[in-house]
Amino acid sequence: MNLKEVLGDAYKEGMTFEEVEATLEKVTVPEDNSAEIERLKNALSKSNSEAAGYKKQLREKMTEDEQKKQKEQEEREELQNKYDKLLRESLISKNKAKLVALGYDEALADETAEAMADGDSDKVFANQQKHLASFEKKVRAEALKNTPKPTPDGDSKTMTLEKFRKLDPMERHKFSEEHPEEYKELYGGKE
Repeated sequence: MNLKEVLGDAYKEGMTFEEVEATLEKVTVPEDNSAEIERLKNALSKSNSEAAGYKKQLREKMTEDEQKKQKEQEEREELQNKYDKLLRESLISKNKAKLVALGYDEALADETAEAMADGDSDKVFANQQKHLASFEKKVRAEALKNTPKPTPDGDSKTMTLEKFRKLDPMERHKFSEEHPEEYKELYGGKE
């Protein structure tokens, strides 16, 4: 704290030591406010206690009808909360069933259905991307699985029963030895 703050409005630039002393005698120093703070705390505590007492008295004075109305209101709110919860669960269940029918796996369908119910479109679109990537992998795997194997002579055409019958007996035997799976497909395991 400096001299200007202590003297306040009485401070003048270039004051002599005697002038400062004379001014200081007139200035009153603020007292310790802890007693005032304690008094205010006690008053606040007392008013809080009184408020709690009045609240208790009000509850005791409530008529039976008022108590009944309050209880009914609480029950109505509880039922509304349960109803909202059931609606949400029903919506999630319906959306999940639709997503599974579209080819989503169970976990991703659950997550996406909840995001739909919550209105989280960012998560819905992110999960759609995941589903599309998974679906693309499945389609590619299926396409590779159904792609015919190339023949040893480099001819990409597969052996048909008609072509097989045109081969001489030695070539037929050689084909059946080198390509047992295709041979079984042609004859169903019989010759």
